[in-house]
This record gives sequence, C-alpha cells and structure tokens, in this order.
Amino acid sequence: MSIMDDIAPPPDALAEFVVEWRGASPEVRLAAIRGALRRHGIEIPALPGRVAFYEIQLFGLVATGRDEAEAAQNWMEAATRLCPFD
Repeated sequence: MSIMDDIAPPPDALAEFVVEWRGASPEVRLAAIRGALRRHGIEIPALPGRVAFYEIQLFGLVATGRDEAEAAQNWMEAATRLCPFD
C-alpha cells in the first residue's frame, strides 16, 4: 500500500464508476463520462484558436488530453489504476 492510498483513498463514487464502465467501448465510456460530468464534474475545453487542450475533473481525479475523447480515455486509465479490481 502506498502513502497516497493512506492519505486519499479513492472515493466510493470513483470505484463504482470504474466497476460499471471499465469494460465498455471507448464511445460508451465517453458518453458515461459526459453524463457524470454534468452531475458531478468539471470539463474545460480548449479555447478557440488555442493549442488543443481538454481537461476533465471528475470524482476527485483530473486528466487532460488534446481533445475530449483523449481526455476521457486518459481519465478512465487513471481511474482504473486507482481502483484495480483484478
């Protein structure tokens, strides 16, 4: 167990989300993340004319990407690492 696990264990909402959506296709996961963001998170899209950057903050976990799809993929990969179930 790491120090991070002792300091900030993943919240139940994060673990429940990972359990429900980790096996879904990327398109379905993106839709699920969009829905969760509307209820619980923050998304920061790239500004027009700026370098592409997208940030997702959901269930206490932040991930970025060049666009929404990449940020969602990076977020799910990070969430799965925090909540391993295998």
